[in-house]
Amino acid sequence: MSGLGAVFLAAVLVQAPSAEPGSRSVSQNKKTRYLLAKRTALESSRQRRPARAGQRADRPIWAHNLRTHEIRALSGPAGTDLQAERSAFFRCWFTHGEGDIPDALVARVIAAARHFEVREVRIISGFRHPKYNLMLRKKGHEVATSSQHTKALAIDFFLPGVRTKVLYDWLLDVHPGGVGFYPVSEFVHVDLGRKRTWKGT
Repeated sequence: MSGLGAVFLAAVLVQAPSAEPGSRSVSQNKKTRYLLAKRTALESSRQRRPARAGQRADRPIWAHNLRTHEIRALSGPAGTDLQAERSAFFRCWFTHGEGDIPDALVARVIAAARHFEVREVRIISGFRHPKYNLMLRKKGHEVATSSQHTKALAIDFFLPGVRTKVLYDWLLDVHPGGVGFYPVSEFVHVDLGRKRTWKGT
């Protein structure tokens, strides 16, 4: 019997005329109503029960920004992914400037976490202010002159417990944009630019 059907039957029984006080049918009606109410509550709790292992559920993927030490949910019921909140989370840690990180880029990071069945993504870099990017270049760091980071179109990240090379190979296979591999620093770069790849340190 469905939950709705059980509720309807319970309502009908409650409204039914009762027998004379002291008769056996009064006791039976009370027992019937009790058992029916118990079944209804049980079916209702089953409908609200979270998914078991092996079932798909909207479990949150958490992002930990290693530069700002902030943690937020990228997906799932733990919070909404508003553009303003996302831009603040992926801001340039040096200048605190913000860029609008696209949905498609965050979706790729979330897809990687789900594919490798991890609940946490560790962020190295999101948006990078052009002035900070220029300063890094002058200091000899491995950053492109017109880096996708300065356009808020790139994220550097890694997944705890997942080898960087394995993550890189998977992204190279599924991602239509740029994928960088940094085996020494142990992170990958993913962006929404043209399809290409490179190896850094």
